[in-house]
Amino acid sequence: MSARSGRGKAGLSRPGLALIGVLALLPPGFGLAAEGACPAHLFVIERSKNANIVVYDANRGPTGDFDTAEPVVAYWLLNGEADKREELTKIEQDRAYGVESTAGNSPGTYSMVFKAQRKRQFTVRTLNGCPVVTVTIDGHDAILRKLFIKSKETLLLPKIAYVEFFGEDAQTGKALKEKFKPAN
Repeated sequence: MSARSGRGKAGLSRPGLALIGVLALLPPGFGLAAEGACPAHLFVIERSKNANIVVYDANRGPTGDFDTAEPVVAYWLLNGEADKREELTKIEQDRAYGVESTAGNSPGTYSMVFKAQRKRQFTVRTLNGCPVVTVTIDGHDAILRKLFIKSKETLLLPKIAYVEFFGEDAQTGKALKEKFKPAN
């Protein structure tokens, strides 16, 4: 230990070493807010076109319940950066990335569909204290984490080549992935 700095070989002070010793005696995860915390977003859509992502968040009131009029809100994060938020345009809401939600079959749940593709049903609900969107992925009840859209640019509008669903099994937590080609 250096007499001048009061630090050991690893560069830690005596109080720092004592803190590490105390932390080592605590049960795993004790006091760590991040562990077991809910994800920042319900899910996101990434696209092959650029780094901009569409983010879907739970819209909850002060009591933690979903807002009955609009349980899910969507917006852009330009270049995927949190400080570069931009709202969806009316056309994007109505034709591409907007969602429509109605009361679900169980209290506190909502049925959700994308306005652009109403065939696949999603459920907005709370699971283990966290708001989630569930959907069937590869035959399993899954928590949706991300959609990836591979598109081909055309003269008028981009054409979707395929969509990949990424999530985790709602029971086991196992990672799931499903790729499909929508009917254009």
